[in-house]
Amino acid sequence: MDIALTKWSKSPAKKKRSRFTGLYFCLPLLIIVSLFTFFGIFYNVYIGFFEWSGIGSKSFIGIENYVNLFSDPNFYQAFGNTVYFLIITIPVSMALGLLLATLLNGVWIADGLFKSIFFLPHVIAVVTIGTTFSGIYEPNFGLLNHILHFIGLSSWTHSWLSDPATSLNSIAVVYIFANTGFYMLIYYTSLLNMDQEIFEAAKIDGAGVVKQFFHIIFPILIGTHITLMILGIIFALKVFDLVWIMTEGGPGGVTELISTYLFRESLLKYKTGYSSAVSVVLLLIAFIYTAFQLKVYNKIRR
Repeated sequence: MDIALTKWSKSPAKKKRSRFTGLYFCLPLLIIVSLFTFFGIFYNVYIGFFEWSGIGSKSFIGIENYVNLFSDPNFYQAFGNTVYFLIITIPVSMALGLLLATLLNGVWIADGLFKSIFFLPHVIAVVTIGTTFSGIYEPNFGLLNHILHFIGLSSWTHSWLSDPATSLNSIAVVYIFANTGFYMLIYYTSLLNMDQEIFEAAKIDGAGVVKQFFHIIFPILIGTHITLMILGIIFALKVFDLVWIMTEGGPGGVTELISTYLFRESLLKYKTGYSSAVSVVLLLIAFIYTAFQLKVYNKIRR
């Protein structure tokens, strides 16, 4: 018996060594990824102090790009549109994803089929989704206006993408449609990892489905909420192709997001130094917000 225990017990040195074995294997990849990531960040900071078109010689201008940035009304418009887009898309996508995940958690027949159907829009090419919905929103021959005509709501028909009042919201609807499946899958995985005895005890105590949702599911998933909010901000800040395919930032800049603004300034106007300054400011904003979210999460956990 003593021999068996001696054979299977690990010394502290062996435990420590096995703990770092995975890190040693990942270290080369981590170094390569870190080099590319931090090189890009620091090079952006460096270029932000120059007037440069992306080709030819650079001219050092100090903080002039940053001064011009904070005095540019187009930047404030793009930033405001981006904040509005985040406020609209992230909570709605999370709410719909959590609702679908909760409903699917109690479905045992063809649950894989339903998950695939809801997740499918997330894996379809954005070009396909953007082009399809541009056709759906088309004012004369689009499916949406035809449906409104058919059900007797002709007064609701609209030029959805060319009207400044509805264009950004119309794109937000498409973005929510395309990404709700991702949120659903993450929430569904988190629900599967929850101890089912909690729900059985709640049923015994007389808690209905609504009480279980608000008093058990929602609070326990706080870590998932924070993670998805951070990921949602990262995803939404990178939205470019959907907006560019559907409106190219128009009409009149009402759908111009930071991503399309950067593209326009850098690759269409050849203001590489200025666009680098914009990306640095955007990175700082994202970093501060993420740090704030993590701090709030740590306080909640305590």
